[in-house]
Amino acid sequence: MGIPGDFGSTLVGGLISAVYVLPSLVLSYLPLMSTCRLEVIWHNNSTGTYVYYMHDSGDASTIKFIVAGIWILDTLHASFMGHFLYHYLITNYGVPASLEYIVWSYPASLLVNLLVITVVQFFFAHKIFHLCRRKLRWLVTVPIILLVLAHFGFAMATAITCQKCGQLCFAR
Repeated sequence: MGIPGDFGSTLVGGLISAVYVLPSLVLSYLPLMSTCRLEVIWHNNSTGTYVYYMHDSGDASTIKFIVAGIWILDTLHASFMGHFLYHYLITNYGVPASLEYIVWSYPASLLVNLLVITVVQFFFAHKIFHLCRRKLRWLVTVPIILLVLAHFGFAMATAITCQKCGQLCFAR
């Protein structure tokens, strides 16, 4: 077996050159890619929220409130991450000492993102609970709820440790 023709040698040559050329290229454009990805994700969520409200689906007001709350928290998360990126990539560009400490917006972003994830996962657990047969409801949803609570606890501990220490160091 082999790659037909001369494609194999071209592939190997391309992979070897990528090992030497791409790291410097990726590192120089990584800040731009991170910022663009953040803006694209927020734009997609905002568009989805707008379309949801424009096509009145007749959902309960509770679900509409959850959608609005998630959009607000997602906007807050994008703002915190924008501040985080601005702090390290614009304000402290070329200052390696600034990388030793975490700016306040990173733990705040973790907490906001944790709240979004927890609300969405509890919403899904609620839907799964109502979609399951009566005999399996609790058997299926209790592990999901326990995992969501464990994730909430560990992420909260991570965010608090980051805020208290000012570093991503857990071995103290």
